[in-house]
Amino acid sequence: MVPSDRTRPASKGDSRLFMAKAEEFLCEAADALTAERWDAAGLAAIHAGISAGDAVLAYHGGIRSAGQDHRSAPELVERTLGPSSHDSVKHLKRLVAKKNTVEYEQRRLSHAEAVDLESHARRFVKWAISRLP
Repeated sequence: MVPSDRTRPASKGDSRLFMAKAEEFLCEAADALTAERWDAAGLAAIHAGISAGDAVLAYHGGIRSAGQDHRSAPELVERTLGPSSHDSVKHLKRLVAKKNTVEYEQRRLSHAEAVDLESHARRFVKWAISRLP
């Protein structure tokens, strides 16, 4: 795939780095849930999803997402991996849709929102791992 203004080149080797980040962020999201730090859990979950998306993009497309708000990431993953990725990409869509809310809105995440984000991240990371060697 040819890099665009919303992507940057990445190698198959980079996919391991991105997946390691995804797994680390996912662990942090779970730890933050246990500690009742809802905003931290939500943001870590979102970053887990973004990193997992970059892992599959790097491996299968030779790119990573570079958009400011990451809203193009789900479309890039689906375009790169094809229609079979559609159901799993829904989890990434849910995650990036909440990114600005978690980071910038003048309110705190609720327990339910944090749990929901961690669940979507866990499902998407699991799917991404299944698409890598």
